[in-house]
Amino acid sequence: MCGIVGQLRLDGSPVDPAHIQAMCDAVAHRGPDGEGKHVSGSVGLGHRRLAIIDLQGGAQPMATPDDQVWVTFNGEIYNFKELRAELEGAGVEFRTNSDTEVLLHGWRQWGDRLVPKLRGMFAFCLVDYDQRKWLLARDPFGIKPLFYRHGDGVLEFSSELHALKSVRGRLEAVEWFLRYQYVPNPYTIFHDVWKLPPAHFMQGTLDGKIGEPVRYWRMDFIEQRGVSETEWLERLDSALHDSVQAHLIADVPVGLLLSGGVDSTLVAREMAELTGGSVKAFTMDFDVEGFGELEYAKQAADRYGIELVHDTQSDDFWDELPELVRHYGEPFGDNSLIPTWRVTKLAREHVPVVLGGDGGDEGFGGYKFHGDWLKRPETRKRRKRFFMRPSIRHLKSLLWAHMRRMGSDWNNAFDWELLVGYTQLDAWRKRNSRRLLWKSDFLPLTDRPSPAFEGAANLIGRAHRLDFAQEMDFLTYLPGAILPKSDVASMYHGLEVRTPFLDYRVLEVASALPANLRANVEDGERNLKILLRKSLERDFSPDFVYRGKKGFGIPRARWFARSARGRAFIEGHLLDSSAGLGDWFDMNLVRQMLAEQSDEQDHSAILWLLLVLAIWKSGNPGVVWS
Repeated sequence: MCGIVGQLRLDGSPVDPAHIQAMCDAVAHRGPDGEGKHVSGSVGLGHRRLAIIDLQGGAQPMATPDDQVWVTFNGEIYNFKELRAELEGAGVEFRTNSDTEVLLHGWRQWGDRLVPKLRGMFAFCLVDYDQRKWLLARDPFGIKPLFYRHGDGVLEFSSELHALKSVRGRLEAVEWFLRYQYVPNPYTIFHDVWKLPPAHFMQGTLDGKIGEPVRYWRMDFIEQRGVSETEWLERLDSALHDSVQAHLIADVPVGLLLSGGVDSTLVAREMAELTGGSVKAFTMDFDVEGFGELEYAKQAADRYGIELVHDTQSDDFWDELPELVRHYGEPFGDNSLIPTWRVTKLAREHVPVVLGGDGGDEGFGGYKFHGDWLKRPETRKRRKRFFMRPSIRHLKSLLWAHMRRMGSDWNNAFDWELLVGYTQLDAWRKRNSRRLLWKSDFLPLTDRPSPAFEGAANLIGRAHRLDFAQEMDFLTYLPGAILPKSDVASMYHGLEVRTPFLDYRVLEVASALPANLRANVEDGERNLKILLRKSLERDFSPDFVYRGKKGFGIPRARWFARSARGRAFIEGHLLDSSAGLGDWFDMNLVRQMLAEQSDEQDHSAILWLLLVLAIWKSGNPGVVWS
């Protein structure tokens, strides 16, 4: 796990070594174990290293023996030994034991056909002087980030957005942020900087050609029938065992992020079996009752003989929040970044690598809105809310009536946004508040559908509702919110997080699994992650296995109350004229929401997003918006 940066001057002019150094400095926290640079003519590559595999021989940027192919690489390739054996069978000689070297020789052997062969998490840039070519590539799920900018004969890339200086702000991305809590792929908050989408590579020549991103893989749910439940459980056990074993490959100790939920507990079971129980796990409790799951994490740790280390998240992070917001590079509003940041800090005090449970919900149908997507709600009467709009339940019933008229097969991104908005991000309430929040000149922004969501829906096409929901997750929410949250928070501390559920073998099972073993609705109740829970039944009581999903969010309403410790911090940033929120928003409404904030009138969802935006905007005062 590392930080990568680079500049290719496609007009042939020389790269300034000081510029590559500055880019490396911007991502130094991602690689505390070393730094490397390669600057030659129009090519500049930089690398900050967190040493995990081949501690002595894996320094980067790395080159072939003739110095004609160079790579700077972030991530881990879990099947590098198999690929290495295949290359050695073709006569290739290796000089190191690192997975990085496989990329160099694999490129020479297979060209861009190398990328689909890789099992792991990765973002890298290859430069081939012989062929005058370059390649950027990102893993299938978006575990590892890769930002790029091109124009005026220059291509630059980085693991983090703030290493790519830009001053052209994308105003519609502010609306997307308020709508989804993040800026969806492939866009960023800046007009001229992009995210390379997951499962894509792009390539070009050192003489100026830049190709469009090319998709090399996609998640596709196609049910396999005629397989018994027992056999599905056996397939799951085999795939997860194999994946955890692959994810344990390291020359340093590997720990576990253990929330006590279904996914991380299943990973704990496999880790305990593979290591003989010599595992150290980390979890986070909360100082507000009803938010933590420490008791379940303790049960899981005790069951599998794992040492559990825990800390308590309280309302004490405000002074550190501006620095954390800055590290995300653009506004990022998932408030669970706070406990994620804290638990990864705790883990880094003990180990440099941890496994986690991300991806289980997306692959196996674990979100509440997966059940709601299948559920037929009753019609509700209209009720008045703070903004005097139709109630969420009424809007939801209208949406479902529309869905029933459409039938079960459809591919409408707008309808998907409505449903996810209701169940996951509460976007309908926020949309109404946004229409009052934005000044009149900006109101058209609230009515525009997201091109990212439209593109995802069009790619999927017509599908079974649950398949569509999960594939949309893989294309939008997972790479847009879940994985960036974990990557930035953990790499802030120089900690590598690995995700065994986001592995080809595990997702081969998930994508073929009948829908009724992923999620269904019985007697109006959601049943989620059905197969995963059945697997866990062998070790735990129904109270453990079938409790409701809690998530990892902060007690936002409590921490935004007038008497809360951070209230002065919140008001100071939201109402600070230098942040410039008044350029876009009705600040009288912001003051009103602050004054009314309580458990009974909870506006903390929109206030939190505005707080993040204010902090980020005040730290980027030179941005010009359009």
